Amino acid sequence: EILFGAAFTGLGVPGLVAFKVGLILTTVGLLYWRLLRYGLHPLRAGLVVITALMLLSVGLWTIRPQLFTYLFFLLTLLLIDAAERGHKWALWTLPVVMLVWANSHGGFLAGLGVIVTWAGARILLLLRSATRKTGALPLAVLPAVCVAATLVNPYGVNLISFLLRTATVARPEIGEWQPISIGSPEGAVYLVALGVSIVALFGSTRPRRPALLAVLFVTALLPMQALRHLPLFALSFAVLVGEHLSDVWNRWSPSAGSSQWKLPPAVAFVGAAIFLGAAVPYFSCVRIDPSFISFPGRATALMKAADIRGNVATFFDWGEYLIWHLGPGVRVSIDGRRETVYSPAVYNRSLQFLYGVGEWDAILEDPRTDMALVGRDQPTYNLMRLKPGWILVYEDPLSALFTRPDSPQALAIRNAVPGELPPDGDDLCFP
Repeated sequence: EILFGAAFTGLGVPGLVAFKVGLILTTVGLLYWRLLRYGLHPLRAGLVVITALMLLSVGLWTIRPQLFTYLFFLLTLLLIDAAERGHKWALWTLPVVMLVWANSHGGFLAGLGVIVTWAGARILLLLRSATRKTGALPLAVLPAVCVAATLVNPYGVNLISFLLRTATVARPEIGEWQPISIGSPEGAVYLVALGVSIVALFGSTRPRRPALLAVLFVTALLPMQALRHLPLFALSFAVLVGEHLSDVWNRWSPSAGSSQWKLPPAVAFVGAAIFLGAAVPYFSCVRIDPSFISFPGRATALMKAADIRGNVATFFDWGEYLIWHLGPGVRVSIDGRRETVYSPAVYNRSLQFLYGVGEWDAILEDPRTDMALVGRDQPTYNLMRLKPGWILVYEDPLSALFTRPDSPQALAIRNAVPGELPPDGDDLCFP
């Protein structure tokens, strides 16, 4: 977040987008290089990368620190793959990766999980061997060293305990925390990747390394628990299956790898220049896309025109949008930072308000709450219309704004003009 903040402070939105693109290109470049080293033809390696990107895309649309997790997860896979091949330096590079990762994004827990899975499987294999039991000790120590490395952060052990709490609670209000839908486009690509993995592993003549297969199996199951884990499987698919896919593909269709498929360097550079030129407009503006998420653009503009001050009860998705446009005069009941800022009691209260269940109006009974901005497609909207002591002062196709009848905000909002802005922020530049 510090690096993203520096990019935005120095270069604004173009700095954020450029930083994001740099992280993604670094990750994709490493992945492509690894596939080439496995013996895949450049065109075929590109097709595997495109497949991986289709799975990664669920985490690439937004500009968030989780982009670091994708890079460091890939580095972790590459290092355990190198360690499997006898490179001892790779084994002890893992703690360094974990140290930097723990200070970048909470996804380092996935890295620890992979290291424990791989090391545990390797230890079991070594213990079953009569001649190689001595190699089990370094592998037993490795997870402990990696965990110790992650403790070198501003919060120490509290960071891990905090992340374990946040990662083990239900997230009904967050789509990416729900299991993957097999009927969705990403679900179809997920099934294709699984099918290709099975064919490649059974058809390959190269050694199948059980410890790496254990990691692949675990990461393949993760999307069943939450969609946000799909990018981790994408990287595991490309790295851990790539060698076997290369072997099967080259044996089944060797002719496609001949020189006739080579692309002249000049053509490649021209194509890259065309793509770069087409991408330039996207660097200046992060556009709001209601098909992904809507923001109350018109309602927020109205509150700003009315020079509103006070506390507004709202939903998880809209909190930070309101903070950006209306703060510090307007304070929100919840925003996307969740447990980082708000207590579990406040967070649970916000969920009840969102879904209109339990003591959904507890926040409205708080005398400090001056307004409520809710989505018209939420049950809270109808409940608010029936709630004594609250009146509807503004609504549009997306949102509705309620105030107390005798509040100064009610008159100010009714007299304000929001302008011709899309209610859902469609095509506006974020923020």
